[in-house]
Amino acid sequence: MKPVLPWLEVAFFALLIFITDSFTIPLPKKAFISVSFTIIFATILLFGPWAATIASVITVFNLSDIKHKIPRYKMVFSACNYVVSAFAAGHIYTLTGGTTGRIVASDFPFIIIPLAVSCTIFFITNTSLIALAVAILYGESAINTWRYDFQWLIPNYYALGVLGFILAQIYTSTGPASIILLVVPILIAWQTFGVYMKLKGAYVDTVSALVQALEAKDPYTRGHSERVAQYAGMIAHELKLPDDRAEILRYAALLHDIGKIGIARKVLNKPGRLTNDEFKRIKKHPEIGAGIIGDIDFLESAIPAVFYHHEHLNGTGYARGLSGERIPLLARILTVADSFDAMTSTRSYRPSLSPQEAAAELVACSGSQFDGGIVRAFVNTLNISLEDRHFETGEIQLKIAIEDPA
Repeated sequence: MKPVLPWLEVAFFALLIFITDSFTIPLPKKAFISVSFTIIFATILLFGPWAATIASVITVFNLSDIKHKIPRYKMVFSACNYVVSAFAAGHIYTLTGGTTGRIVASDFPFIIIPLAVSCTIFFITNTSLIALAVAILYGESAINTWRYDFQWLIPNYYALGVLGFILAQIYTSTGPASIILLVVPILIAWQTFGVYMKLKGAYVDTVSALVQALEAKDPYTRGHSERVAQYAGMIAHELKLPDDRAEILRYAALLHDIGKIGIARKVLNKPGRLTNDEFKRIKKHPEIGAGIIGDIDFLESAIPAVFYHHEHLNGTGYARGLSGERIPLLARILTVADSFDAMTSTRSYRPSLSPQEAAAELVACSGSQFDGGIVRAFVNTLNISLEDRHFETGEIQLKIAIEDPA
C-alpha cells in the first residue's frame, strides 16, 4: 500500500526540480546535464521513492529544451529517464535500510550504505540510459559515449548527493526557508559544470589558433590539417577507438604539421622538389611540433602522435627510426591519414592521385611504411574494394607514398 504523501510539499519540490532542470549545460555528445539530482535525492530522503518519482514527472516541461527547440520525443525521453532513475534509486534506498524524514545521529553509520547505493543507482541508471539513447540516435558506441560524457561526473554526482542530503536535513528543521541557505552551493555546482564545458571549448579554440598560425605561414597546409583530422576520425571510428583517444587523435591530426612554423618560409613554399639539405630541415618539423605543444597541458597526450607521425613500419622513417608496434598507435593512424591526403593533393612537381590510386598505394606500402590493419580499416571507410579493382602501382607513385614530406 502506497503511503499518503504530503502533496503540497511534494509539489514544492517538483517546482524546485523544474527550476534546476531548466538550467542545463550541453555535453559534447548531444546530451545535457543539470543539478536537479540534488533536489530529487532530497525528495527521496524526505518523502520516499513514490514522492520522488511523481515529482520527477515535471521534467517533461523543460525551459532549456524549449529554448533550444529540442524535439518533443527527446523531452519525453528525458522525463521518463528521470522518473525511472528516481524510482530505482528511491526503492533501493528503502530496500537497503534507508529511512525517510529527519536522519538522526543513531542512524549512523548504517545510513551511509543506503545513501551511497541510492546515489550510485541513480547515476548509473540516468547516465546509462542517456548514453544508450545517444548511441541509438547517432550510431555511436554507448560505452564510449558514457566514458566521454559522464565518467568525469562521478565525484560531482556524489557531491550533489551530499548536497541533497544536507538540504533534506535542513528542510526538516526549518522548512522551505532552508532552500535559501542552499541556493549558493547549488549555483556553485551548476557553475562548476559550466566551467568544465567552457574549458573544453577553450581547448578547441587553442588548437584552432595554432592551426591558423601555421596556415598563415604555409599556404599548402590550408585545409590539409582539417582533412587529415577527418580521415583520422574515420579510421578511429572504424577501429572503435574510445572517444577520449579519438579526441586526442583529432588534436594531433590538426597539429601534426605545427612544427613547420619553425621552418624557413622559402623552404616551405618552394615550388619545386626539395634538395637533400632542405628535406633534412623539413624532417625536423615533428620534433619542433612536439616541443611547441609540449608546453600545453591538455595536449600532452597528443605529443607522441605528432612526434612520430613520419615513422615507417619498417624503421626507415623519421624522427627516431622506430619500427612496428614501437610506433604509437595514434601515430600509425596519423601516418596513413596524412599520406593519403598528401597523395590526393596536387603539388607543383606532380599531379594528385585519385582516391582509388592513393588507396592502392597505401595497400602496396602496407607492412613497409604503413600498418596493414589501419590501412584496411581506412580503405573500408572509403568504400573501395581493392579485391575487385586493378590499379597501376608504378615505381613513381610508390615513391610518392614513401618520400612525400607532407
